[in-house]
Amino acid sequence: WTAWRRGVDFYDESVLIWLEADVIIRRQSQGQRSVDDFCRLFLGGQSGPPEVKTYTFEDLVAALNEVAPYDWRAFFNARLNSTAARAPLEGLEGSGWRLVYSEAPNDLVKAAEKEQDFIDLSHSMGLVLKHQEGDAENGRINDAIPGMAAAQAGIGPGMKLVAVNGRAWSPELLREALRAAKTTPEPLELLMENAGFYKTYFLNYQDGERYPHLERDSTRPDLLGEIIRPRAARPAPQASEKPQS
Repeated sequence: WTAWRRGVDFYDESVLIWLEADVIIRRQSQGQRSVDDFCRLFLGGQSGPPEVKTYTFEDLVAALNEVAPYDWRAFFNARLNSTAARAPLEGLEGSGWRLVYSEAPNDLVKAAEKEQDFIDLSHSMGLVLKHQEGDAENGRINDAIPGMAAAQAGIGPGMKLVAVNGRAWSPELLREALRAAKTTPEPLELLMENAGFYKTYFLNYQDGERYPHLERDSTRPDLLGEIIRPRAARPAPQASEKPQS
């Protein structure tokens, strides 16, 4: 039920918000400043022992305006006090990239599936399920994404996939069925086991396999490449005296 609870995804979403803030700072300053300048101003200070320094929303807005004048109050009010149908992708798009989907799994999905023994179809039919040959939990549903085809059909976490279109399930068969669904009006049939009970669920899904990818937008400068570029480490401060032995 991770997708339903949303876990601690505010950390992930805040990265997108600050990416957008970085893009705005670079745009407003004609590339002369970035979020790094804000971090040095707002989080920097004199070296010394740890110190607790509280701050307010107004302090944040003032510091950002000092780095790059903009309506930061409206920006953060919109991002933090309202909801939307999708994640805030304006920073990604403004940095010269866009989110696209294709039938080919991305490298992160392939590595995660191999390392953690699951099948990630969260962006297509909306399921994440266990896959480990010979394991009693093979086919167990780890998550069903709310609003997507599997959840709409009534499938939920804890159920176990037994068969796909009347045949014993396997990752290859399941993916083949997803691809075949693009050319047939017939619903996808999944036989599920749930606490000893068996039931066939019919999924109205015809979009095939879908996996997220980042695609370069050549009409915009590649700010993302600059943003994620490694920074040179600053030299460590020199001690005024050598330690006594």
